[in-house]
Amino acid sequence: MADKSSDEDDYMSDAFLVADTRPGLLSREASRKHQQSVKIKEKNAKYKTIPKKQLEQEKRTEGLEKPIGSENKGFALLQKMGYKPGMAIGKKGQGRSEPIPVQLKNDRGGLGRDEEKKRKAEEMNQMRAQMMHKRRRNEQFMRHDFRERFTVKKKEARIESDLWKSQKACFELDAEKGYSEPTDITFWPPQALKKETKEEEEEGEEEEEEEEEERNQVN
Repeated sequence: MADKSSDEDDYMSDAFLVADTRPGLLSREASRKHQQSVKIKEKNAKYKTIPKKQLEQEKRTEGLEKPIGSENKGFALLQKMGYKPGMAIGKKGQGRSEPIPVQLKNDRGGLGRDEEKKRKAEEMNQMRAQMMHKRRRNEQFMRHDFRERFTVKKKEARIESDLWKSQKACFELDAEKGYSEPTDITFWPPQALKKETKEEEEEGEEEEEEEEEERNQVN
């Protein structure tokens, strides 16, 4: 009988209790711990896939965006002095309502180097803008000057054409009346004056030749 009873399971033993432990029989505390463990594992798995720099940036941004709580000694002191969350600093409340943002350097440049580069870039942009403005002004002036010179040249050509027509008409009228020279040299066209001068020179040469022949005959 002793052997038979020893072969039977003891329902109060650890073996029976462990074997009979199923998810549906877990206590609330064990279930809560299990859920927390699952969340931690999921969070760790997520962070493993994120690059280290990005993770640091996210943590930093999360920390900076989180407002300071009343447990902070400095904030508690401000509250005792009458400060309330969201108020701006200063006597008139016109100062900053948020802390100055933190700007971290990601390169190895010295302090102030980025500001210097930014200042030089702004100066360069201003110089380029001034050069473009001067260039546009010069182009406008050149276009205006070209149009003005073209207009003046066109007017001069029209005046010269009208003058030549008037001189030609005066020459023809004087020629019909038998005038050999104008009353004023500006009344005849230059071509007519040259023609008259050439004819006079030819006549003078002919007279000189005739006089020379007469002298030779006398001798």
